[in-house]
Order: sequence, then structure tokens, then C-alpha cells
Amino acid sequence: MSSASRISPNVTITQMTKAEFQTAVDWANTEGWIPGVHDIDSFYDTDPTGFYAARAGGEIVGTFSVVKYSNDYAFAGFFIVRPDWRGTGVGLAIQHYIDTRFAGFNVGIDGVLAMQEKYSRAGYKLAYGNERYAGIASAGESESQCRKVSSGDFEGIVEFDSKFFPTERRNFLKLWLTQKDATALLAKDEDGKLQGYGVVRKCFRGNRVGPLFAETPEAAKQLFDSLAASVAGEEIFIDVPTVNPSAMQLVLSMGMKPAFTTARMYTKQAPNLPLTKIYGVTSLGLG
Repeated sequence: MSSASRISPNVTITQMTKAEFQTAVDWANTEGWIPGVHDIDSFYDTDPTGFYAARAGGEIVGTFSVVKYSNDYAFAGFFIVRPDWRGTGVGLAIQHYIDTRFAGFNVGIDGVLAMQEKYSRAGYKLAYGNERYAGIASAGESESQCRKVSSGDFEGIVEFDSKFFPTERRNFLKLWLTQKDATALLAKDEDGKLQGYGVVRKCFRGNRVGPLFAETPEAAKQLFDSLAASVAGEEIFIDVPTVNPSAMQLVLSMGMKPAFTTARMYTKQAPNLPLTKIYGVTSLGLG
């Protein structure tokens, strides 16, 4: 664990242990962000050095993460200040830490609506909006060509996923695709070429789909239908880039309703990604 870095006389920033990261997950759940019930291992083990606590008098008064995927790209999340410490400068201390320690990185975030103006002032640039949609999962179509991801599919998924994310994330995917109470599916065309994949996982409220990446609207619908069928009758959520009209059409056709808005922002230039093929964001905490 790195040594503490004092940002102000009253606030100390240190790395969190995995046990302490439970505090950030609990706070995220209280904020209504609906984390997964088994997210801790997948998130923390992707980059054990990337989770931080702001402390005052030995107590955790704020949390945040900056998960490093490469030497120049990171994603920040879990930016939460304990309610009784809001307005006291804890948030500014956290942002100063990120600004100074990660100045060489392009740092991405999914900013909640109430914080977007503050993030803009801190130097984050708007790339696009995400809208969370909620509904009740149905059984879907029985003729789907989707199947569960197996260990032999892993290398192909890593390569496919890298087209939709700023950098390869092999370690994260190894954890994410195999987590407990989750279903990972893929779709291939008649020639055996991978057309898309998606994951649905159990959350503290309902289930969340993410990611959902697909080459065509047809593959996206098959995947979504099949993922929904695996949790039929339960509440289901998906975070959709609003710049993808096919994704918006898909969730609206399923009778889903908007529930939560965020904005994808970056400290540097937005990565060149095929946004019209991103139907569901992986996670608002890890990108």
C-alpha cells in the first residue's frame, strides 16, 4: 500500500484494502447506483492499487477509484463523499489528488447529472450521454442463436472487446465473465464470426446488463433477449449511450423506461470508439 498523501490539513488519501472497498460499494448502493452483489472481486482485482479512501480523524469520509488499464488510460469511479462531510472540501481534495497523481493519463468518468458542471470545471470534457433504462425481463425469443461463453471463447472475446474499449482489458474480463450469479453470452454468424457478447449480473436491486457490444442491431437484440430470459420476471437495467439510435430503439421497443442519467467524460480527447455498436455500458464504475 502506498504511503498517505496529505492534500489538506484535515484530509488524508490512502489506498483502500479490499475489505475497505466494501464501504464504497455500500455507499454506491445507498446512492441508488445499483452495484452488483459480487462486484468487489471483479472491480478490486482488476487493479488493487486503484481504490482510495479520503480519511479524516481515521474515519473514511470519501471514496474514489482510478483503475489503470494501461500506461496512459484509466477510469475513475466511486466518487462519493459521506453526506455529513459534503461541502467541507473533501471532494476538492479527491479531485486534486486525481489531477496531480494521474495527470499523464486520459481519465474517463461517468458523471452523474448533478456533478457534470463541477467535472467540466475540473477539466473533464463531455463525450456523450448514457441513459439507464429499467424494465421487467421477459422470456424472449426461443430461436436465439446465442450461447453461453466458455473458456475456449476467452481470447476471441478479449480481441473483440478491445474494439469497443480504449484499451485491452484482459484481466478485468477474466474476472467479469466468470463472476458468481452472472450470465455471459455470445452471438456468432453462420460463418462462426463473433458478432457480439453481453453479460447480465445480479445486483442489490434487480439485474444489470453490461457490457452489450454487437456488430448489428439484430445481434444486439438476440443477445439482450437471451440475457433477459436468464432473469425472466425480475427487474433489469441497462446503461445505453444515447448517441446509439439502435440501442435507444431496442430498449424502448422492450417497454423499458429511463431511470438514471450520466455523462461519459474524459480529461483528454475522447477515444475513437464505434459508439453505434455499444448497446450497453459495462459499468459506470470501471467504464
